[in-house]
Amino acid sequence: MPALTAIALLATPIPALTAPEEAPPKAAVAPANEAANHTDTPKAEDTLLPPPPKVTRWEDTGMKPAEAQEWQHYDFKPQEAMNWRDAGFVPLVARTWSDKGFDASEAQAWRDSVRNSRSLMAELDHTDPGAWKREGFSPADRLAWWESGFTFDEARLLARSGMTPAQAAWHGQEKLKELRGETTGSAAAPNNSASSPKAPPPELSAAGIWKIVGPFLKFGLIVLAVLMAVVLAVVLYRRRQVNKKLAKSKPNAPDTEAPSAEPKGVVPHRRKPARAVSMFRRAHPRCIHCQSKDVRPSRMHPHKFAGINFTDYFRCKACGRHFAIVSYTTIVLAGGGIALSLLLLVASIIYMSNVG
Repeated sequence: MPALTAIALLATPIPALTAPEEAPPKAAVAPANEAANHTDTPKAEDTLLPPPPKVTRWEDTGMKPAEAQEWQHYDFKPQEAMNWRDAGFVPLVARTWSDKGFDASEAQAWRDSVRNSRSLMAELDHTDPGAWKREGFSPADRLAWWESGFTFDEARLLARSGMTPAQAAWHGQEKLKELRGETTGSAAAPNNSASSPKAPPPELSAAGIWKIVGPFLKFGLIVLAVLMAVVLAVVLYRRRQVNKKLAKSKPNAPDTEAPSAEPKGVVPHRRKPARAVSMFRRAHPRCIHCQSKDVRPSRMHPHKFAGINFTDYFRCKACGRHFAIVSYTTIVLAGGGIALSLLLLVASIIYMSNVG
């Protein structure tokens, strides 16, 4: 038996008693653990689902043709229209937000933040969300500044100075006074320096005056010339009518009978001497009845308008009859002079207002 035991020990391989022999079992355990981990906890890449395919056809959006045409009218693609519709926007509002640089999810976040805010500043501050976004604010930032009691302009100043909404809630007003005081002081310095040496008034010159009041004077003179032409045409027409009636009067008419357009059988309440209309006054008028130059002024009071006499009464010494000569030239010239004076007055006011 001892001999058999010794032979068996000699036949057993020595490496089985060494430490490296323990490595193979560990190596065998590692793949088993990896297999177990692989079966028990799958990788994250294997659990992610592939993104849904992008919709490129309007038929696949689930919209009705009329609704799809409305989205197409506002230049939306099928996938964009679906995103905006799912966010709760109509095409017109969606186009407004999209033109400001928002996508559907951003616009929904900015819109919902206003709906969920109960602060008074949310009702007072109507600054466009695009302005907040350009300054680097998020919807949560805007709500925080509103809760602190600051509008967009105030929040922008405070944020640029390095303050947070929580800090501004305690010391924001003092910081705003400091910031605005610095801005006002820097802006007032150039104004004071510019206002101290006043520029001398421009020198008077015909070219400078005409450059300011020239267009107004041109227009005013054209209007005045048109009015004078219209008045002159009326005066000439009136002269023609009166002289035509005078030519049809009876040669042996009574002294007080004047040409009248009243119907027969109607007795006028007041009679006036026959009259003629002349453009200019003559130094030696003629009798309109007998064409005699031997006339004298009548004792009748002449008619005046604004202190201007435009009707003169005479009595003929040859035939003894009265007559009157009406001249509208004086009153037309006086009216034109008044209108021209007003035109020059307005032009001077315009010049002074532009120079001052």
